[in-house]
Amino acid sequence: MFIDQKKPKDFDCGYNLDLMIAALPRIEDTGERVKYAKRVVGLIKQSHPTWVGDNGKSEAAWEHFFKLAEYNPDEYGIHNPYSNGEDDDAE
Repeated sequence: MFIDQKKPKDFDCGYNLDLMIAALPRIEDTGERVKYAKRVVGLIKQSHPTWVGDNGKSEAAWEHFFKLAEYNPDEYGIHNPYSNGEDDDAE
């Protein structure tokens, strides 16, 4: 009846971030999935402000997102903007 809860992988972000990351593969539309992933990275940026540069960009937040995911986000169309030269527009 209840969701099996474990300690959050990132105590600053909390357990809900773990659930958000786990939910990403279930979003069928790739565009919506990428948009949601950017929201997740935005939450990581808010929880770890020292990782964010003056321009609002954070390679560390994207790397952290990929580390927390128990799957390969690239397989779901979610790519690290720092590995393919795109703009980090996650907020």
